[in-house]
Formats: sequence, C-alpha cells, structure tokens
Amino acid sequence: MAENRISIELTTDMVEEVRQLVTQIEEKLPFLLSLTQDERASFPKLHRENEIFVEETIRAAEQHDDVLPDYIDVAEMKRDLELYQQLGRVMLRLNRLHEKVNDTIHIAGAEALATALVTNNMFQIAAKMGVNGMDRVSSDLMNYFNNEEQEQ
Repeated sequence: MAENRISIELTTDMVEEVRQLVTQIEEKLPFLLSLTQDERASFPKLHRENEIFVEETIRAAEQHDDVLPDYIDVAEMKRDLELYQQLGRVMLRLNRLHEKVNDTIHIAGAEALATALVTNNMFQIAAKMGVNGMDRVSSDLMNYFNNEEQEQ
C-alpha cells in the first residue's frame, strides 16, 4: 500500500470553529462584491504592470489637480488603489490556505479511494473463493464504483 500521508480526525467542533472564523472574515469585509461572468469580463483588469501606471497617474494628478475637471476624484482613485493592494495581500494568504486545503482534500480522498479499491479487491477474491455473502458485497461495491465512474 502507498504511504499514508495524512491521518487526522477533524472533529465536528473543529469544523464549526473554522466555519465561524471564515464567517468572521466575511463580517470584517462586508463590502466584498460578487460579479457575474459578464460583469467580470466587462471591467478593465488591474495587474502589476498597469498598477505602476495608476500610481504614477495619481502622483501626477495630485501635482496638477488644477487641470483636471471636478468629476475626476483623485482621492477616490487613491482609495481604490489602496484597497486593491490591501486585498491583494489578503488574497495571497487566502490563496495559500485554499491551496493547502485543496491539496489536503486531494490526498485524503486519494488515500481513502486507494484503500477502498484494495479492500474491494479483497472482497472480490473472497467471493471467488466462495466466502459466504461476499458475492453480494463484491457485486454491490462494483455497482457503486461503476455508477460513480459513469457519472464522471
């Protein structure tokens, strides 16, 4: 059998505590928005290369505000950029956490499936050897496995 890389029992209380912590994060950031795919595609995307452009534009606008019309709100542009940068730092941490959770889910699932496959093979061997009741167990498990494979 493959190396068992993870063997943890996550209690119901621990899961609930983590869920509450996520809720607390959401409550700390009540202004977060959700966009549709179309909305997401319709907005220009700020990235590192054009972030410098925005920073320099803010500096120039602050130095030459006398040539800008009243509807250009430089302070708001500056707040938006600062929020972008702050949330970017938060996102880095959340992405790392998301990746670790995702990888751990992957390993736990892979280990469970690998062991289930070996166990199923043992049931099939027992059925072939005539062990009482193993025909039914082996057949039922193969039906579950085949149904899952077809759904994917």
